[in-house]
Amino acid sequence: MKYHLVFMFLLAGNITESMAQNKSDQPPKRTTGVSVSPSHFHFRQDRGDVKTYDITIKNSTSTAKEFNINIYDFEMNNNGKSSFIPAGTGKFSLAKWMSISPTFVMLKPFENKKVKVTVSIPTNDSGKKAAWSILMIEQQAPREKLLNTKKDGNTVAMGVIPTFAFGVFAYQNPPNVTDNKVEFTNFQLKDSDKSKYLRIEVQNQGDGIAYCTSYIDLTNLDTGEQQRLKVKNFTIVPELIREFNFFLPTNLPKGKYLAIGVLDYESSEEIQAAKMEFEIN
Repeated sequence: MKYHLVFMFLLAGNITESMAQNKSDQPPKRTTGVSVSPSHFHFRQDRGDVKTYDITIKNSTSTAKEFNINIYDFEMNNNGKSSFIPAGTGKFSLAKWMSISPTFVMLKPFENKKVKVTVSIPTNDSGKKAAWSILMIEQQAPREKLLNTKKDGNTVAMGVIPTFAFGVFAYQNPPNVTDNKVEFTNFQLKDSDKSKYLRIEVQNQGDGIAYCTSYIDLTNLDTGEQQRLKVKNFTIVPELIREFNFFLPTNLPKGKYLAIGVLDYESSEEIQAAKMEFEIN
């Protein structure tokens, strides 16, 4: 007998019972679910610091839940998507300085429990650099016996077990790092088959993790009309280059335009800007 596992990853937050299972066609009378908090950690520990933090797992459903808690390192690509790697293998691994207790949690209906996360920064020079990892709270679903109605012996019964997981990103910025060196490296107009868009490319040239906001102010040079393209909030780790696409409105009038890309991040007292002129024909 074989089973197929369906796995859904969520950023820390909550998942309702109606998302996890559909018991009837009628909507639930009240919203219940599982939640995890906080959604992320931003540590600022110095070398030699040992501190413990809490993650709260809350089961607001009428059924018991079981979770494994694990730590992974992760790498991020230019689009901000993460890929998980074994703990301790990342170049900027925080996992090797973290421990969790307990690593398995059973929650009765409507029960809450806390998981302790201890971060121990080493006293040597390795503790002077930024580091990051992710804590995964992964649901464990019991496997039920499947009924195989065919007796010919040539049929393999397979079941689908829907499960979900929460990811809590953990970032460590020691006080000595410089996290205000995120700079524009490219700003250009791009044209796809269906629409035009402005692409901003930024690079973290510092040694710290930066938490940034970026947007574009667009001015029609013929009419003076202004508008702001959608604000994007993002995290950028050292050595990473990230790209962001801001799609132009489909009903944008023809004419000449001035685009000013703005980059703002928490630790900087100034904002950075890049400008470009282009024409819509």
